Amino acid sequence: MLKKLLLLFLTIGQILAASSFIGEGKRAELFEITDNEVPTFRITISDDSFEILRQAMQNHRHVFKKNPNEQKPKNEVEFEKVKNATMIVEINGEKKEFNKVQFDLGGSSARTYGRQAFNIRIKDKKKDLYGRSQFRLRSDPRDATSLRSKLCCDMLNRMGVVSISANYVLLYVNDEYFGFYVLMDAPKLPWVEQVFGEKDTTNLYKCKSGGLYLTEQSCAYGCENENDDVTDRAEWIDFLKAIDNAKTVDDIEKVLDIENYINTAVFDYLVGATDHFFGLGHNYSMYKNPKTGKWIMIYYDFDSDLGQDIIMFDYYNFRPLESKDFLHYTVKEWFRNNNMNVIKIGVFDNLPYFEKTLAKVVKETFNPAVLFPHIDELKEFIRPYVVHDKTPNENGIHPGVLNFVNPTDYNLEHFEANSEFTTINVPDIGSDAYECDPVYMDENYQYPIDKEVESEIDFNRWDGFDWVKFLGFDPSVMEPQPEESKCLAEKIGYPCCKEGNTKVYAHDANGDWGYDFKAKEWCGITPYDGRKDDEVCWSEPLGYPCCKKSCIVYEIDNDGKWGYEDNTWCGIQSYCS
Repeated sequence: MLKKLLLLFLTIGQILAASSFIGEGKRAELFEITDNEVPTFRITISDDSFEILRQAMQNHRHVFKKNPNEQKPKNEVEFEKVKNATMIVEINGEKKEFNKVQFDLGGSSARTYGRQAFNIRIKDKKKDLYGRSQFRLRSDPRDATSLRSKLCCDMLNRMGVVSISANYVLLYVNDEYFGFYVLMDAPKLPWVEQVFGEKDTTNLYKCKSGGLYLTEQSCAYGCENENDDVTDRAEWIDFLKAIDNAKTVDDIEKVLDIENYINTAVFDYLVGATDHFFGLGHNYSMYKNPKTGKWIMIYYDFDSDLGQDIIMFDYYNFRPLESKDFLHYTVKEWFRNNNMNVIKIGVFDNLPYFEKTLAKVVKETFNPAVLFPHIDELKEFIRPYVVHDKTPNENGIHPGVLNFVNPTDYNLEHFEANSEFTTINVPDIGSDAYECDPVYMDENYQYPIDKEVESEIDFNRWDGFDWVKFLGFDPSVMEPQPEESKCLAEKIGYPCCKEGNTKVYAHDANGDWGYDFKAKEWCGITPYDGRKDDEVCWSEPLGYPCCKKSCIVYEIDNDGKWGYEDNTWCGIQSYCS
């Protein structure tokens, strides 16, 4: 039966014509030749390691952030990467054998789902697999379609953006079927050598943990160098300082590949990405191209794109927009969480270039006349593999589900519906964002929806979430300001000068300034005159009051300047300027 199944898979794989969506010559040979077939990876490890692997895959905990004080459950087993595994790859009618292979569990949150993830590296420096030697095998258990990672890589490849690539693979470990996976590049040192020709680069950084928005404060040591031998971060920190101190787009462009960056930003905006740089500030790498001297942003982990978990847009957001019509958010609304130079100047001060790039991408890539046929082609190509993995065995478990403590998995109906236009569990961004095709521009066009499996977006998902317990501190609590200020300086957090200290050393919108030489700090001289509140509070139509106690500015956006009082955002009044 197994031989018949494999024969069926190979036959169907050969029927599919090579995709014309990406174009030739843009990817490694491995991904070119696997457009037409799904290869099989056969990993062999010791029996002892295999048993530990089985146990390590049993995990019911969903850990958002590691707590150093948290004790590991007694029954939790850790799997140490196997450095002496072997691998046979059946591909293109041939068998390729590798005797020096590293094999490990991969993924983060995906470890708690039924399907798992794995990392593979060919350690023999004299061998590779059609131009690649390091791979990520991802089951993408949150994606009911198994299409998102592949589609996103294909779109970036088609756009000409520096990017990893993806296709599909079947995995066996010690001759046991482990399932159908997305086969992806790993943006590591071998990848850089294979793509850019630089061996053992010292300038490849992985920015994974979150909140890493290309500032010196967040990224100098928040991003990890992929070369374990590197201890000197001078070039990396110099780059971050240059971004922090930039005043113009030209300043940004001197150190950052702006074309690649803007294309990445356009991609992020169009696919509704919440889990990359512009959203949560992670799942990207930075590489300094020695030929140009400029840094390049490289995305990875795409299973949350194309509308998956769109409500994550409001994750860790203390001032969410009232409108949840994510599809029609402007560029500044979509990127509003970031007030960093690389976004303020690189994108917002560069909108004509952004919009020109956006129009080009919409026309050539993110266009239903171009993209929909590719989606349909991929869906038909992977259907037999998905059908196989979504058909329960005699124990009611889907093939490829390896975590039996939490064997959650989508069913075939979910795959069929969510790969079209039906929202399930988490939302998809509707396709009417596209241009160019009158069929999809018609506001009355009705997309087919499978009501049997459709779900609605939970806009209240983060209501009542205990951020203090999650983060270890309360980011919404600011230092209390005095109810009544004696001088203007107190409005922005400085003390008033003591009696007798009246010499003026400076003057600005907040009055005269003295200096307390004993405390070594500036102090305010001009008394607070009980300035009247604005007759019309500009922030009230947006759902927020105006600030009453302070002129401290915590954020600036297209609407104006924002302060924070009494656990809520407030609009800075005109008398503060």
